[in-house]
Amino acid sequence: MTTRSKVMAVAAFGLVATVGISGCAGSESDGADGAGAAGSTPKDKVLEAFTNHTKLSSAGYTLALNSTKADLQKISAAQPKTGGDDVITASDIKDFEQVLGGKLVVNQTAPDGQTFADMLKVSDLGADSLSLLKDPAKAQAAVKAQGSMAISAVLNDSSLVDFVTIDGVMYLRADAEKIATMSGLGSVSDAQALLGQLPPSIATPAKAALDGGWVSLDLIESLKVLNQQGVLDELPKEAVTPSIDPNRVQTLVDSLQAAVEADAQVTEVDGGDQGDGYRVTVPIKKIAAAVQDDLIAVFGQSTADGIKKSTGEIGENETVTVDLFLEDEKLSGLNIDLVQFLQKPVKDATLAVTVDIDPDAAPVKAPDGATVIDVKAILNTIPADTFAGMGAGL
Repeated sequence: MTTRSKVMAVAAFGLVATVGISGCAGSESDGADGAGAAGSTPKDKVLEAFTNHTKLSSAGYTLALNSTKADLQKISAAQPKTGGDDVITASDIKDFEQVLGGKLVVNQTAPDGQTFADMLKVSDLGADSLSLLKDPAKAQAAVKAQGSMAISAVLNDSSLVDFVTIDGVMYLRADAEKIATMSGLGSVSDAQALLGQLPPSIATPAKAALDGGWVSLDLIESLKVLNQQGVLDELPKEAVTPSIDPNRVQTLVDSLQAAVEADAQVTEVDGGDQGDGYRVTVPIKKIAAAVQDDLIAVFGQSTADGIKKSTGEIGENETVTVDLFLEDEKLSGLNIDLVQFLQKPVKDATLAVTVDIDPDAAPVKAPDGATVIDVKAILNTIPADTFAGMGAGL
């Protein structure tokens, strides 16, 4: 894609993540058009569905790329042959083909007793992340405030990687053999043969991982150990202090929400077996102008010229469309047409990201039988002065 198209694509995904999936949009008051009763217009119905989504405590999302090799070839043939970013090479198509057989499955659960709306409120946990790392109790509170999540990368109905985070503990499982084969590395047998040369604290979880089993890491306990060992004392403060103010991020989100609710056009479309369909059309230049100052505030004054230039390059009539699907007044899916971001869109070709939403997904649970990664035992195998001066070297 061209630079401007990339900016638009990012804006669209940000729009969906901020105003749609994350449930930030919508209010429990009257519709955005001032229509009074919820559901009286297409926009009211969409906003009401977003509001209902914020009231959930658990949900599932399945993301996939919808296209075919023939469509990818058709799209590639239509793009300018001047070496631009929109040109899709034979190698690109081969990579796309692998992705077409896959999907990303994400389940999210809010903290106990909370909803997504509660979880998404920006809380001031302190701007200094180093102090957060050195205070396990505070770190634990911050982690729990993020809720629980499970992510699975699936290819041809077989899971490649599974990741779960819950109550400050991370769990990971991977099909190492399949990943090694796909990446051209061959077999994992060579790596397995080396395990006997490693100390048990490393070899045991490594073997479990190579054999396709679950391994786990307790982040809070690990922080306690790192603090006790003095490892975190060696970290340079400036390297771990975020430059983004969460309160400014919240202001940006609020501005984006208000602009979209005011300016987006929503029309009914055929949802097929996905439920009631609605097309949300957003005037990108108008939205970009509305959030421009907040965007600069988030990323710093040094980005002002670039952000203003990007906004100025967007055509007055350029829009981004997202199709949303509702069942029983709840979000059930969405479809983002990627062709609209290409330099030369192709009307009769499909290249889209689809997201199926399960509002009744079961809460995320910790997997059984995970092999624990013992950070303290691993650190005991490392010379005591290894981390000395680490901060000065970064």
